[in-house]
Amino acid sequence: MVTINPPTENFAPFQWEELLKLLRTELQEYGGLVGLLNDQQDRILSRDPDALMHVNQSVRDQMEANQLLLSKRQGFVSQLATNHGQDQEASLSDLLPLFPAVTRPMFESIVEEINALIGNVRRKLDQNRRLLSRLTEVTDDLLTSLNPQMRTKTYDRVGGVSVAADVRGSSLSESA
Repeated sequence: MVTINPPTENFAPFQWEELLKLLRTELQEYGGLVGLLNDQQDRILSRDPDALMHVNQSVRDQMEANQLLLSKRQGFVSQLATNHGQDQEASLSDLLPLFPAVTRPMFESIVEEINALIGNVRRKLDQNRRLLSRLTEVTDDLLTSLNPQMRTKTYDRVGGVSVAADVRGSSLSESA
């Protein structure tokens, strides 16, 4: 078993396998989130609201799981930094020089992969948000074209658009 040699004898050795296990789990979970975001995009494009609601819940659950793993890793890294006389806010990348030379490339690679997946997740989230926004806009325009007196667009002082629906003119029966 390889351990990081502390700078002085007062520090406890660090078992890097624990951190590697955390990082691998985090990598798998981010990969799962990317898959769910792809599913979410498919549901948005197929206009399947029931399936979209289901996958949205899965995305929320996965994001919570990822956040827990991230917090756990950050706590682990913070403790590692403190144990080795480094700033508690040091990132894992900042601590890599403390790792044995034989393990450093492996950790660099997994950190790069996690960062790439995080970037991919952010892009997918933004893309899906924009798709949903556009779909809502198209649906509103369609409803307005079918019954123009039902919706009124107004602009606020900073140029934002507000749409008000006139439910009084609705032809839907409210009786059971």
